[in-house]
Amino acid sequence: MRPSNFKKSVLATNIALMLGTAVSMSAIAAEADSAAVEADENIEKIEVRGIRASQQANLNAKRFSDGTVDAITAEDIGKFPDKNVAESLQRIPGVTIQRQFGEGAGVSIRGAGQDLTLTTLNGQNVASTGWFVLEPAKRSFNYELLPSELVGDLEVYKSSQADLAEGGIGGTVIVNTRKPLDMDSLTFYASAEGQYQSDSDAVDPQFSALGTWKNDSETFGVLVSGVLQERSLQRQGNEAFWEWGAGPVAFEQDRKRSALTATFQYAPTDSLNFVFNAIDMQMEANNTNYALWLTQGDTSWAGAPGSGAWDDTTWLGGCGLCGGDAPSADGSGTQVSGPLNVAFWQARPREATMKSQVFDLKMDYEGDGYVFTTQVGTTTSTGGTDFEMVVDDGTGGTPIPGGSYDFTGGNQTWDTNGFDMATYDPGSLSMGTGSNFNRTPKTDDESYIQADVEFDVDLGVITAVKTGVKYAQHNTTSRRYEYIQAEGFDTSIATSGISAGTIDVGAGDYQIAKFDPDALKAWAKSSIIGENEDLGSYREVDEDNYAAYVMAKFGTDGMRGNFGVRYAGTEATSTYYQGGKKISDDASYGEWLPSLNVVFDLSDDVIMRASAARVMARPQYDDMYVNPNVLGADDDLPDNQYWVVGNIGLKPYVANQMDLGIEWYFNADSLVSAGLFWKDVKNFVTINEYRADSADIPFEGTLRPDEEAAGWTVQEKQNGESAIIQGAEFQYQQDFGNGLGSIVNYTYTDTETGENTYTDMNPFLSDSSEHSYNVTGYFENDLFQVRLAYNWRSEYMIREQGSYGNRLHDAFGSLDLSAIWHVTDYLDIKLDGNNLLEEGSVQTGNNNFQTNRSGFTAGFPTFEYEMARRITLGASLRF
Repeated sequence: MRPSNFKKSVLATNIALMLGTAVSMSAIAAEADSAAVEADENIEKIEVRGIRASQQANLNAKRFSDGTVDAITAEDIGKFPDKNVAESLQRIPGVTIQRQFGEGAGVSIRGAGQDLTLTTLNGQNVASTGWFVLEPAKRSFNYELLPSELVGDLEVYKSSQADLAEGGIGGTVIVNTRKPLDMDSLTFYASAEGQYQSDSDAVDPQFSALGTWKNDSETFGVLVSGVLQERSLQRQGNEAFWEWGAGPVAFEQDRKRSALTATFQYAPTDSLNFVFNAIDMQMEANNTNYALWLTQGDTSWAGAPGSGAWDDTTWLGGCGLCGGDAPSADGSGTQVSGPLNVAFWQARPREATMKSQVFDLKMDYEGDGYVFTTQVGTTTSTGGTDFEMVVDDGTGGTPIPGGSYDFTGGNQTWDTNGFDMATYDPGSLSMGTGSNFNRTPKTDDESYIQADVEFDVDLGVITAVKTGVKYAQHNTTSRRYEYIQAEGFDTSIATSGISAGTIDVGAGDYQIAKFDPDALKAWAKSSIIGENEDLGSYREVDEDNYAAYVMAKFGTDGMRGNFGVRYAGTEATSTYYQGGKKISDDASYGEWLPSLNVVFDLSDDVIMRASAARVMARPQYDDMYVNPNVLGADDDLPDNQYWVVGNIGLKPYVANQMDLGIEWYFNADSLVSAGLFWKDVKNFVTINEYRADSADIPFEGTLRPDEEAAGWTVQEKQNGESAIIQGAEFQYQQDFGNGLGSIVNYTYTDTETGENTYTDMNPFLSDSSEHSYNVTGYFENDLFQVRLAYNWRSEYMIREQGSYGNRLHDAFGSLDLSAIWHVTDYLDIKLDGNNLLEEGSVQTGNNNFQTNRSGFTAGFPTFEYEMARRITLGASLRF
């Protein structure tokens, strides 16, 4: 590509006209051939819609970028490929997603794990807090909050460059919203949909609308949009907390989600442009866990030696009784079939919310030979669990004589010997108090300011120099309050007045009694006369983050690219309580991050890319909290107490990486490409785990006597091992010219790390599948467009703190459908289907060492969940 001396605004406008679609103006303006600029900048833009137009835009954004970039563009309002933005991203080679209750919630790029992916909204962070009580404080973007209707396009940077925000070891996702001056005045869009879910058998509504206006001179415009969604979510599965018991469980949640945006754009001259975005995203997520726990009759405490408690037990991963008549301390393995002890009904009703707001102002000014940009804003989030209680079986557990469990076939199955799970009613429920009756609010806030300037220069092959600075203040907190109950309140309630029928549970055809969670919450709330803050759970991190960079762009016949360096630093403070006194610890670090991207034009249609960079990602907030995170205390599981200690002095993840790729654009809508990638990642956060007596742990809360005797598992955070990530990507995309088209991609990823990086001692990274692929076929004409996509990934590790632990997720594939009938020029009928084959989630133990009496023994069926098919039918109106 030859360097261009045209103004970037003129160049970008005219290339957009030639391509007939919306693409990334900044990327194309810098890279497009000057010979393409022949049209007058005032020619009216012709808008082309449809799947083919969207794929053209995606290919052009990729082709004209300096780095390794993929894009997803909504060809029209409301026609994003998926209802969930994360689920759209999985169509890109090298991208896999993690699902939470059936929806895409986290994004991993090239095997680096979701915690090492940076996601920004219009180039900036979005404050985010989770709704689930056990969800740790992370830097990850919460995709559950962002409806696809609000998104204009997505850019996925797999390589790095100096003007790109630090934070993405695997890669960076930039979510861009729409601007009113880019759209026709008085554009209006509205849709109404109903979503059916096979788990809950419910049909839930969704409404969205968007409207734009701009004045006759097209110097001022307004865009307002909103989305309202409800979802009656229900997930059934089997869970094991070994050695103690397992059982069929269910999770039920009523989600109410809303997102409102207002965008104001003012461009008084061709050289000056202001854009102000105000975004409010909220979700109510009241939820209840239900379980009928079926405890073991062959635990290591089941009886004295010689009692015969283990005569019918089958063992996995060990030698069983090792010649004795009781489980040995070492080498016994894990019980996988044997006798049952008792049935124990339990529920955990909760109320939860999650809110995020963004206020962002951006100014662009184009002077004579330079472009100056500044951006300032603030983003805030509140969330967490607003109310949590637990109700236990009033019998303390009902014996199941002659009952047995059998997990030898890779699934959890039970023979209850006539005990009917569906009709079992304990008669009364007992409410947990103290630490089991609480609320756990979280906050997350960031304010930022950024300034960038790019100068046109004539320094040989160097055509432009860009430099900028950014400063951000971040604060995140996590707190816990325990309710004070009125003296004399009876914590037992009869089930006779609160029955709500039955609820489907388990990975299989099981049902158990359901008791009205709203009635239980009202009963419990009537006892509250105050609350005490658990100061031992107070966790706060403050950060001052700053960055500065300089980058040069170059171009000559047959070659273009950029090189530069970015410096990123952090000053962090962790505040917590110790002995009732508020104290804090400080730490700081800084990293130089050089980068180089080169694109070679091998021919008119074939380009080769090469890049090298050093990248970094800051550690997760939950790992930086100095004070302990207490898990499993005063609950119903024995020997389940974790004392998790963070470290404000953790170093950032850093990686040296290289990419090499070749792309053949054999026509305007088609591509064949291959790429290699390699990363050397350092400073993984490892856990030093050991046992401690209760007397050695300064826990100020409540422990049951058996927990007091068992002591604690201590997990201390520290920097440790490095890892190598390497792999290859292949992509084929073609429009066949008759309305048919296909997209096929495959990614191979190999990760290697030390055995001490994780407590399971497996030498490979979390969230990383060795193989993943996507196959998409589509058809469109003037009346219809249909897209069918299948995404598959091989097994991968999920790693969490506490009792859920580290486990291997089985291979998973999802078949999804999107179809639109253009009834008129203004009216569309839409049909979407997600997980049409109802693929489930199977998770097994995978410890890479001898493990005894634990669900994390390799091959033990720890968790299994059925996942719903979702069908959405709706209509949209646009004019």
